Amino acid sequence: MPLLPVLSLPALPLPILPLPLDRAGAVTLQEQIYQALKSRIVAGALPAGTRLAATREAARALGVSRNTVILAYERLASEGYVEVRAHAGAFVARLLLDPRPPPTTLPAPLQFEDDPPPAVNGPHLITRDATRPVFDLWYARPDPRLFPAAQWRRLGNAALGACAVGLSAYGPVGGDPRLRRAIATHIAVHRGIAVQPEQVVVTSGAQDALNLISRLFLTPGDRVVVEDPGYAAAAQVFEAHGARLHPVPVDAEGLDAAGVERLGPRLVYVTPARQFPTGARMSPARRTALLAACAACGSLIVEDDYDGEIVFDRPPPAALATGEGRERTLFVGSFSKTLGSGLRLGYMVVPLRFAAAAEATKSLMSYGQSWLDQQILAAFLEGGHYQRHLNRLRTAYRARRDAALAGLRHIFGDRLAVPATDGGLHLCCVLPDDGPDASSVAAAARAVGVGLHPAAECGVRSAGATLARTLLVGFGALTPDELALAFTRIGQSLEARRAGN
Repeated sequence: MPLLPVLSLPALPLPILPLPLDRAGAVTLQEQIYQALKSRIVAGALPAGTRLAATREAARALGVSRNTVILAYERLASEGYVEVRAHAGAFVARLLLDPRPPPTTLPAPLQFEDDPPPAVNGPHLITRDATRPVFDLWYARPDPRLFPAAQWRRLGNAALGACAVGLSAYGPVGGDPRLRRAIATHIAVHRGIAVQPEQVVVTSGAQDALNLISRLFLTPGDRVVVEDPGYAAAAQVFEAHGARLHPVPVDAEGLDAAGVERLGPRLVYVTPARQFPTGARMSPARRTALLAACAACGSLIVEDDYDGEIVFDRPPPAALATGEGRERTLFVGSFSKTLGSGLRLGYMVVPLRFAAAAEATKSLMSYGQSWLDQQILAAFLEGGHYQRHLNRLRTAYRARRDAALAGLRHIFGDRLAVPATDGGLHLCCVLPDDGPDASSVAAAARAVGVGLHPAAECGVRSAGATLARTLLVGFGALTPDELALAFTRIGQSLEARRAGN
């Protein structure tokens, strides 16, 4: 086997990777941790030189004893997968293994009769110039005050000062090589997805990636499974390319894959890390069932990780694009929620056999993104600035989540249903049956300068779920004090309306 070049990686602290632990099974937790880390090291998801999390941090995040983690690390070290360095920690050993997965062949896509593409409206965006209430609880808005402006400016000056030749010529359509390498390293370390840089295609955000996927894989009449309720903007892209949509219900465990194999869709669009809009995390059983169903009928999975890195109470979940899913999953990532939607930089990851076709197809849509922005983002990722920024965001948004929950509970009590609260920038709230519906509450909020939005106005589409009593409450753009004031205003407005009736 030829020797592979070893990537020179900065020795950055490793956040706890998502390790699926079965606490009720026959296999010990120590063995599960050992096997999970070993498989990711062998697959290349943890590159050589990566520093593992400290045993105390790993134990706390995984909810196990420190001895359990220590014994798993010691076994990895004894077998040569990990090197323990005095006063420095445990590092992935420099193994001479080929991380690239063997190519596999998917069944040919099923052919269906052609239907003319239906007319669709574009997604509804709240832009910078839109008129907003004093306190706007829009569902997907990060706080611009948290943007790392000083660091971004320094990196931009460095990129321009070095030699800004990239501004005078077209770059690779699939993205600047430096940024593609930085993204590949980031998702390998933090999401467990082992890919080559050429599998990463830089886009102008998730919507750009979905259009590229549709151009690559859809012909008019193809079936596409979408979540119900789900993200309307994704459905609109698929419809615009002539797809026939098949909504599949979601619940607290995510999408139910029971009918996927029967439908034989070309694509299955899911948001497994944090389902939009409910916030549900897809359970391990549902993940396994979905992968099996798609393998049986030759379907590809579109995994939209729109805000999967904003987590509060536990590590990010493993991506479907790891392990068995890596050869049939198209992973869509974005920096819109962590840095800002105005940056217009995202990415998609495709199986290696699709990489050349994805880049060629992208050239029909655009000639790439801004060289300068890509250079700054690459340096931001390489230097560990992004991870530190993400840690600060998680702390800030956790406090805002708590303030929003407190305000909602004060107004509506425990009868308000909030199915998931462990991440993201919004809460999906179902109002009590014996009170006003979502539109009435939103109207009361608007009357006192607070933007509160029913789910039906927030890019949610549903064929079967009733959304009349559902609000999406965004908390990202307001501080805890601002949120407290906003909910005080809402409560007073609702009280006044009740008194008037």
